[in-house]
Amino acid sequence: MEVFQQTCDKPYDRHTYEVCLKNGKTISFKYWDEVQVYWYQNCQIPDFLDVIIVKDKKNKKSSGFGK
Repeated sequence: MEVFQQTCDKPYDRHTYEVCLKNGKTISFKYWDEVQVYWYQNCQIPDFLDVIIVKDKKNKKSSGFGK
């Protein structure tokens, strides 16, 4: 039986992440592994963490040929 592992070894950077706290504050992260560490370190605190929002990064548009 063949098991799918991954498609590419390059860093995945198409998203940014926000951890939303129940007090209304948000903490932004560039990398998913940072989000996981923060979440797991704080998940035992009652009524602290709410949700994680995954946001698409905005692509930089080219200014045209030769510019």
